[in-house]
Amino acid sequence: MKAAITCSPRVRNREELSALAPLLRSLAGAAPPRGGLVAVNWIGARAMARLNGRFRGRARVAEILTFPPAEDFPDPSGESPRGEIYLCWAALREGARRRGVPARAYAARLFVHGLFHLRGYRHDTERRGEEMERAERRFLRGRLPSRVLDRLFA
Repeated sequence: MKAAITCSPRVRNREELSALAPLLRSLAGAAPPRGGLVAVNWIGARAMARLNGRFRGRARVAEILTFPPAEDFPDPSGESPRGEIYLCWAALREGARRRGVPARAYAARLFVHGLFHLRGYRHDTERRGEEMERAERRFLRGRLPSRVLDRLFA
């Protein structure tokens, strides 16, 4: 899978986000299915709160939102669209701080979480949540230090 990464002009720390692009592209390239394109969008806190309110009915900033592809909007490059992932850098950094992990590692974990949602994984029940978490952890094993993985999934 390929990742097309964009960053809202209103987002601060654009240099840090640019530095994350190779990591996200690498993770996307290793994730099945092998074909297709995922759109990754870095957005600000206000934009994320608006999206979260509109689509999930929650008037707060989320770290990540994932949307399946719009069926009536084919990708002009001919790639099969797999969906969109929206990430909020400010919320993500705060989440990393609370967990005591590097923001880069937490970004990888959240991005993989979004990729797995696009593959059909859900966490709407305890059993399905545990299954999704195990799959994400297996995928990230060897890509992140084990002590960081333990903190990400604590």
